[in-house]
Amino acid sequence: MRGGVRGSQGRPGGVFAPFGRNARARAKARPRPERDTGADTGGQTTGTDATAAVDVAQATAGTGAATRTRSGVGARRVAAFASVPVLLCLAWALFLVLPFGSGEAVLRIERGLTSSEIGKILAKQGLVRSQVAFEAAARLAGVQDRLKAGTYRLSSRMGTFGILRALAEGRVERVRFTVPEGYNLAEIASLLDGKGLASRERFLALTRGEVQGFRVEAGGKEFSGNLEGYLFPDTYEIESGVSEETIIATMVRRFAEVVLPEFARDDVADAAKALGLHGVVTIASMVEREARIPEDRPLVAAVFYNRLKRRMPLQSCATVQYALGTWKERLSYDDLKVDSPYNTYLVAGLPPGPISSPGLSSIRAALHPAEVDYLYFAADEHGGHIFSRTFREHQRALTLLRRQDKVGVR
Repeated sequence: MRGGVRGSQGRPGGVFAPFGRNARARAKARPRPERDTGADTGGQTTGTDATAAVDVAQATAGTGAATRTRSGVGARRVAAFASVPVLLCLAWALFLVLPFGSGEAVLRIERGLTSSEIGKILAKQGLVRSQVAFEAAARLAGVQDRLKAGTYRLSSRMGTFGILRALAEGRVERVRFTVPEGYNLAEIASLLDGKGLASRERFLALTRGEVQGFRVEAGGKEFSGNLEGYLFPDTYEIESGVSEETIIATMVRRFAEVVLPEFARDDVADAAKALGLHGVVTIASMVEREARIPEDRPLVAAVFYNRLKRRMPLQSCATVQYALGTWKERLSYDDLKVDSPYNTYLVAGLPPGPISSPGLSSIRAALHPAEVDYLYFAADEHGGHIFSRTFREHQRALTLLRRQDKVGVR
């Protein structure tokens, strides 16, 4: 049929009729409407033009939506692909700074080292995985210029930031040791050497004045030469790995802190003031080795002062022991003949210097001796003493002590 609507087999007509050849011909024959708003239409597009506009708009919108969808998917794919290296870098950075293994070491960080140099030391010891990562972490934490010198006990289990915190806060390794009252330089040196805190030979060379120029300033005084008696017996806490010089200076300064105020008191005995600090410390060191019971110490000190006043030999067994260089339970008569300026059986007056490190109790006894006229004392087996005014009384005391020793009296 001519002029009728054709089927859907691709021939003109159907739903596509408005855009066919007949539609174009009819459109040319009809007069074009005015382009102003128009009173009849109310300014709205009508008819086939409106339909065409809607179709075009929908087609355009569909194309734009498809384009945007494809663009969004592509952008997400690019972003995901680009984030992979970033994530890998972050994972690697964490791997470099996180705790690992079980490595541990005691290290001395010297003053003036940079964070890069410290990182190199730590990496070499296996405490951090990377020197560069350590330095970067130090800068990230803002502590690259605040890492403190000292000796540290560090572990790889602390991680890079844990080690940085320890170094920035100065959490150095510290060691405690106790010097008993009455120890002499040789005994102190052996004690420190046994704990791995000092070289015995180096310590003795410094404290015996064998290292030229070594001195300690403390309490407004200078301590140098033979320092026997001036290393105060006490419990100390020091930084692990410090030098022998530092340990000695610490002990001498403790002596000055404790003893000098005692020596400066107004009630110090005139005899002690006359001897001066060195003489007082010498007597105190003898009292420390002779008297075990605190109550006996002022009495033993009084005996020494009384004998000095009468120009009698002090006859202290403790000084003979020091001269021998070894400590015996009992001295023989041959021991009393040892040739030494410290043998107060043969040499009158005080020995050249202290024979041990006296504690505060013995120093106070030397500064405040008892007001008695004893000239002799004899030690019993309990650590106490029998004091005598005359040699005859002293002989009787010795006889009594020998008798007690033979029958096992304790």
